[in-house]
Amino acid sequence: MTVEKEFQKAIEKDLGEGAYKKGLQALKAADRALVKPGNARLCHGSADIDSSLAAQQPQASRWDYVIAHDQMLNFVEVHPAHTSEVSQVIKKKEWLMAWLKTAETGKLDAPRRFHWVASGKVAITRNSKQARAAAQKGLTPVRQLAL
Repeated sequence: MTVEKEFQKAIEKDLGEGAYKKGLQALKAADRALVKPGNARLCHGSADIDSSLAAQQPQASRWDYVIAHDQMLNFVEVHPAHTSEVSQVIKKKEWLMAWLKTAETGKLDAPRRFHWVASGKVAITRNSKQARAAAQKGLTPVRQLAL
């Protein structure tokens, strides 16, 4: 099976009916402007993980979105990229990794990428312990994401 065929089923099982959206429609307009899918025909859909699970897990540090693009799952967090915010984004990724262990989306046979998209300017002090911690978790904030 391909991501294109299985993504919608997995998302709706994990997040509820209607959580799957075509293209980048699950992203809020301001966040959508920060993500460039390249070839739009390769975008198999998206889901707003954060909004979908807010009522179920109100206290959790939930990750924002998942986008299926070119047979790959792209997990996207749009968040301020300041030194003081690094620990929060790491916490969100840890939550995501735990969620994926039991979610249908986590069972999809597809490569995964994790992206931190800065909601403003990137202001993380180079070589700080926070910058190193983010890098160790595979998180490097970008101003705009090209898929």
